[in-house]
Amino acid sequence: MNFGPLFSALFKVFILILAGYFLNRRKILDARVNAGLSALIVYLTDPALILASINSVSAVGKGDILRLLLLGIGLYLLLPVLAWLLVRLFRVPVGQRGAFSLLLIFSNTGFMAIPVLKALYGDVVVFYSSILNLPFSLLIFSYGLYLLAKDSGQALALSWRKFISPGIIASILALLIYFCGWQLPGFLNEALSFIGDTTPPLSMLLLGSILAEYPLKGLFRDWRLNLFMLMKLTLIPALLFPVAYVVFNGNPELVGFVTLTFGMPAATLNAMLCKQYGGDTRTAAVGVTFSTALSMFTIPLLYWLLTFILGA
Repeated sequence: MNFGPLFSALFKVFILILAGYFLNRRKILDARVNAGLSALIVYLTDPALILASINSVSAVGKGDILRLLLLGIGLYLLLPVLAWLLVRLFRVPVGQRGAFSLLLIFSNTGFMAIPVLKALYGDVVVFYSSILNLPFSLLIFSYGLYLLAKDSGQALALSWRKFISPGIIASILALLIYFCGWQLPGFLNEALSFIGDTTPPLSMLLLGSILAEYPLKGLFRDWRLNLFMLMKLTLIPALLFPVAYVVFNGNPELVGFVTLTFGMPAATLNAMLCKQYGGDTRTAAVGVTFSTALSMFTIPLLYWLLTFILGA
């Protein structure tokens, strides 16, 4: 049982988040720079990272990839149902239900998950993640915005452009290349890798800078929200583990990848969308910050349990 790579990855993540936080406080990073960094990641480095991952999956069976895609679709259909139940079980006030639901459904499956999981399972997790989370953008920019509009009482105007992101295009293209059995030319793959490898550090700096835009006051005061986030980081992976175990016939790499992916903290995009669409921004910001801090403890615990159970 080797925890070295995991602790090393989490330490890097933690340091970069802190760096981004303090750079924002020092006004070196600000909202304008954050917007630019976000666009750089979304339009260039993340699609490059996804396409560069194609050459790392030659040994992965097509059946496993298809099951990964179907599992992702199934999970993003079931998570809203679970969120609906827990929001009512916790008796969340009406104006906060959208923010609570988004925090539960949408995890940091890209920016934070990739550097951590790459340290454990290698470059192949980038391709895994792009396939598993294909429904993410489709759901958050439809059902997610509907929940926020319902909380704020605003009319919801959807645009098809929200659903067509460079990440989705790159994921679909990567899936097509994979199932056609193609390989990217070596020089092109190296260039894409060179660009894509900047995604994790840039993402962590951006995460820290975004968190600095929201006050930490009241981080531990809302027991309902904190308990909700604790359940997100523990209950969802616990429920998902046996499903993934059956779907992938006990494959330690795929079971571990899927379980840990949904053991990640809430996505920063939740707070950004609440701010933009009139949701409860404070609740979303506190939930993202608290779950990110708490995940530094729950992720190693979850990995230890997976290692113990799977024996790998």
